[in-house]
Amino acid sequence: VMLENIYRRREQDGLDSETAAHVGSHEVTSAVVASTTTNLAAVAPFLLMTGLSALIFQELILTISFAILASLPLALTLVPMLAAQLGKIGFRSGLDQWRPLLAFERGLDKLGEKYRVVATAAVRRRWWVMGGSLALCGIAWLVVGTLSSTFLPQVDDGTVGIGFRFPSGTPPQQANRAALELEEMVRAMPHVRNVFATAGGGGGGNLDIRLDPVGKRDGMSADSWVREMQKRIDERGFAGARVFVRPPRIRGLRTNNAGADLSLTIQGDELSELERLGRDVEQRVRGIPGLQNVEVQAQEASPQLGIFVDRERLRAIGMDAGTVGQTMRTALDGTVATRYAEGNMEYDVRVMLPRGKFTSAEALAGVAMFPGSRGGPPVYLRDVADVREIMGPNEIRRENQNRIMRMNGDIITEVAPISAVTDSVRARLADMQWPNGYGVIIGGEEEAIRETNRQMLMIIALAIFLVFVVLAVQYESVVDPLIILLAIPLGLIGVVATLWATGTPLSAPVFLGMILLAGIVVNNSILMVEFVEEFRHRQNVPLHAAVVEAGFVRMRPILMTTLTSMVGSLPLALGIGEGSELMRPLAIAVVGGIAFSTMLTLFVVPCAYVILHTARDRVRGFVLAPRGAAPIRREAESGD
Repeated sequence: VMLENIYRRREQDGLDSETAAHVGSHEVTSAVVASTTTNLAAVAPFLLMTGLSALIFQELILTISFAILASLPLALTLVPMLAAQLGKIGFRSGLDQWRPLLAFERGLDKLGEKYRVVATAAVRRRWWVMGGSLALCGIAWLVVGTLSSTFLPQVDDGTVGIGFRFPSGTPPQQANRAALELEEMVRAMPHVRNVFATAGGGGGGNLDIRLDPVGKRDGMSADSWVREMQKRIDERGFAGARVFVRPPRIRGLRTNNAGADLSLTIQGDELSELERLGRDVEQRVRGIPGLQNVEVQAQEASPQLGIFVDRERLRAIGMDAGTVGQTMRTALDGTVATRYAEGNMEYDVRVMLPRGKFTSAEALAGVAMFPGSRGGPPVYLRDVADVREIMGPNEIRRENQNRIMRMNGDIITEVAPISAVTDSVRARLADMQWPNGYGVIIGGEEEAIRETNRQMLMIIALAIFLVFVVLAVQYESVVDPLIILLAIPLGLIGVVATLWATGTPLSAPVFLGMILLAGIVVNNSILMVEFVEEFRHRQNVPLHAAVVEAGFVRMRPILMTTLTSMVGSLPLALGIGEGSELMRPLAIAVVGGIAFSTMLTLFVVPCAYVILHTARDRVRGFVLAPRGAAPIRREAESGD
């Protein structure tokens, strides 16, 4: 912007390079300062964000913030100095006579002349233009509700996995045979680079698979590979085993407590009832497009000895359950009766029954229990309790002091987005009857999406507010900042339209792109409003002519900044290069928002300027005019 204005002063006004540098830089200093401070005010609130989004994007925001800070002194000092000094060089390369550049220059001049005509017509029909813009905002708001959402886009790094589980107690040899067969099936699939398999632990195993880079897979994505592999496994079948293929995940990133795309947490008291409800929920959610590998994380059971005391019998003989428990602890684990000291060391003296004595439930039931009264006959454990072998859980999972059972599943985003799968799950569970005290919580990526959307909306609102405050302080006005901020909703129209056209879901990078966009798109409005104010005060031209001339003069720097921003973001928006999936939604939001905002700003901002400044002048005239003068003026006007 600074360089273009210096060039315009030198070419159009015939000034020498040094004078043009002074005059041109002075004219746009206020606009450059306003643009830089608004850009910084737009991104600074993101540094207040907490959680996973801040962990992922904080370095990016810090880099952008320091780059913005560094650009201001460079634009105000180095650029004018170089323009003044290098402009004194008499050598010309002849590039300005190159035919493509001359054709581009002529095309830009014709575009400017056509803009004059269209902008003049738009200002005359300014209410229609503002109404159309408002209608576009309403349509964009409706379209937002149809967009799917996710927390972070899936990154295709070629890392997929296969997990399999056998029932508890399965020999390790059987798990090893299954792993070897799965490994052979994997090697029969295309684009497999290497496989690492583990098996035997806990009656199951895992296979970590590395695929070829994306560019060497002939258009086959990791999601497609996962679906094909899962299909072959289901056709083959593994008796008694659950085999599931996992899509790629961002390594080292856990977006929720469950570590899964979809997590259903069933709460209740009884483990048997939780298991029954878990099986029912599992049957209901199966078959949802995009959802696979639904697995109930049931607590694995192991053989245990259960002691069920008869409290009435205990009460009759003067004992309680605490005495039984203490006696069993002494018999099995022992009790420290005293300590033996030798030198500076002390050793516990533990009294316990021989470990080899308890080999069955019958042996444990033969432990003698002594009543409280001295000299009474001994009472054995079998006389006051029932001792039998049972199957009990190895662990009991709790969340917020509630016993839970968790069910996890993977979502293939190439088939259906996370929000659509979550809505389908919620619809299928809507008519399910739950016993009193039992319920289900839908979590997973949905938790991260809700938290991110809530924080991002607050950050966007704070960014817009700070931009408004900065502009209001600099211009000492409320009207001009409102006109400048109109570029933000116009940019959001472009964001929504681009997301809808490309099928890109809402995600944390998209919201980050909106925050960056809020600082970028206001620059065009600042350039136009700044020129209108200066042009009106310097040459005292009518309001309608001033806004049209501002659009005509500032169209070149506006197109320059817009095209450079779009071209710079275009490679990322096209997804060029490995790992670009993570930031591609951000680039798509920026490119779409800048493009639409630029086209609409060149026409909407002049119309809004005329409307708001006309209204301001009328209000000011009504408030400041003498009370008796208004009727006299009306009589004179009616007499004319």
